Amino acid sequence: MEFITSERSKTLLVFEGFKFSFQKLLKGDVERWICCTKSCKCSVKLINNRTDLLEKLNDHNHERIEKKLLNRQKLSNSLKRKATADISTRPRKLICSELRNSDVDTLDASDLNLIRHNMHRARLARHPTLPKSIEENQNAIKNMDIQTNTGE
Repeated sequence: MEFITSERSKTLLVFEGFKFSFQKLLKGDVERWICCTKSCKCSVKLINNRTDLLEKLNDHNHERIEKKLLNRQKLSNSLKRKATADISTRPRKLICSELRNSDVDTLDASDLNLIRHNMHRARLARHPTLPKSIEENQNAIKNMDIQTNTGE
């Protein structure tokens, strides 16, 4: 049982090769986690701050998630967070440092290409869009709070 972060920064539970998302908190600090596959009715209940399994309801109606996909998702999400937090560091340097610390047996060149593109898109999402017309440009300049080095 391990916890990973999703593409949308939500916590996911990986249990027996299946991904579960948090549904709700039940009575007695019991957490219900449901399978991430929408057509699956399987759920898991956890207690003691996500350390003990209370019960598993229903069975899965689909195959387990491949280890390759889970490793790629973990690596991609951690690199996206690092890329948006540290904009000045080159993506290649972030990827190399993360590959030294993670399981790279299941990754190939196309996975690294996808991860690099994900990092680029995550960084672009933080920047404002460029103005499309002169009016938008002038409005953007008027709305900017420009200060000198002395704070004037």
